[in-house]
Amino acid sequence: MDKSSNKKTLNVLVTGGGTGGHLFPAIALMEELGERQTDNFEVNFLFIGTRRGIESSVLEHFDYPFRKIWIRGFQRGWTFRDIATNILFPVRLLVSLIQSLFYILSFKPDIAVGTGGYTSGPPLRIAALLKVPIFLHEQNVFPGKTTRMLAKHAKSVFTSFEDTKEYIQNIICYGTPLRRSLSSVSKEQALHFFELRRNLKTVFIFGGSQGSRAINNYWIEHLNTFIGQFSCQFIWQTGQRDFERIKYLFAENPYVYVTPFIHEMGIAYSAADIVISRSGALTLAELSLYGKPSILVPLPSAAGNHQEINAMIMEKEGAAIVIPQKKLDMELMDISLQTLLNNPSKLEEMSENARRLARRDSAKLIVNDILKYVEEHVW
Repeated sequence: MDKSSNKKTLNVLVTGGGTGGHLFPAIALMEELGERQTDNFEVNFLFIGTRRGIESSVLEHFDYPFRKIWIRGFQRGWTFRDIATNILFPVRLLVSLIQSLFYILSFKPDIAVGTGGYTSGPPLRIAALLKVPIFLHEQNVFPGKTTRMLAKHAKSVFTSFEDTKEYIQNIICYGTPLRRSLSSVSKEQALHFFELRRNLKTVFIFGGSQGSRAINNYWIEHLNTFIGQFSCQFIWQTGQRDFERIKYLFAENPYVYVTPFIHEMGIAYSAADIVISRSGALTLAELSLYGKPSILVPLPSAAGNHQEINAMIMEKEGAAIVIPQKKLDMELMDISLQTLLNNPSKLEEMSENARRLARRDSAKLIVNDILKYVEEHVW
């Protein structure tokens, strides 16, 4: 607190990234905390992430102080690069812990908020050692390693799914925090934004914030067939890695809008009749918010198989069709898309089932609990 003006201040360390599934819930919580500021209450943020993670590019669009640490995730492949990265992991971890210590001692956070991913491990471990109160959010049913390791040090562990209680006790299930920028527009406006036709069904394809090579390769081979067979059009977020290749192949096709990344996800969801995607928890929360029928292709290499676990919940609730990546063949996708595109009542039923799963007040509820703790134990 600033005693000269009696203005309360709250220094909040935020960490979580690598992928959009960890980063965007963190941004949603920062947005909600920022909205709580008044003439007598001010919030200062420090975000700790990595140079290679999506946070390095996305946070350029926000006014949050950002510091980078050297950590990289443990690689599951067997290429020379993967092996070299894993050999370096202990050194990266030690350096990242020292970097985190320096940043935290300089910033002097009152609390720390972590939303998972390897990025958040070193800062939260140092925060715990320095007795900084920690709050965690776990997006997936099966909690990540960072959440499992640090849950015992946290004041609260917020989750997206009730089923996470099978792995961590004393969770608080408030759903996944979503950004305020996820606003809806009319379908006509959304289709105009993507330069698409109003009289065709629209399918939105994306493989997460970084794209999916498996999903991209499938659609490179089959997209034109689907356009001809179903008289539909596509929005295709490819990820940066495959963008140039796909743009070259489909640049002259008026039935597909190809882009490496979509900042205006609310507009994409507003345009879409069906979404084909991975099944990270953030994606599922967004699908529920917008009430979008979906065909989910879980990432098979996801830690703890959490994407398949997430997806099966959506399918069980009648909001999605799940296609395992190993079964991503023409026949199965053909049957699934035909079922949805040619059956308006099925689309509407799945849409309602998805909306029923939405938690629109997640960020608000989490911030309410955090500020209650701050009022009782920090100020």
